[in-house]
Amino acid sequence: MLVVSAAAPARATTYCGKYDVVGDIEQRYIQMGGPGGSLGCPLTDELVNPDGFGRRTQFDHGTIYWSARTGAWPVWGAIGDYWCSQGCEAGWTGYPTGAEYTVGNEIRQNFQCTVIHFQDLGGGSTRTWSEGNTCA
Repeated sequence: MLVVSAAAPARATTYCGKYDVVGDIEQRYIQMGGPGGSLGCPLTDELVNPDGFGRRTQFDHGTIYWSARTGAWPVWGAIGDYWCSQGCEAGWTGYPTGAEYTVGNEIRQNFQCTVIHFQDLGGGSTRTWSEGNTCA
């Protein structure tokens, strides 16, 4: 006998009186302080990414991207701008695989096929670059 059961549907929570945040994206959002944290309020409900597999929710100050392979991670600021200049999740870099972290005077974030670096050079100058495609 074959028994098929569906997972319980994700419970949605409405934030800032307007949009629902659900699942792993909501868990990451809560870990980051929810509406009072660095992302602010949601600007969208959960959206399906162009690849048809991943999901995202956009917030005042960034976006949390989710895929089954990588989990839910925020992308924002100069690293987010650089990532999207390379095609966001549909580009060669792939999905984020972790949060931003600091090494020396750089901020870095790991993606499926590269690490993106950001450096404040002072005097209003910055530099953002990647290590190249490690998936090629």
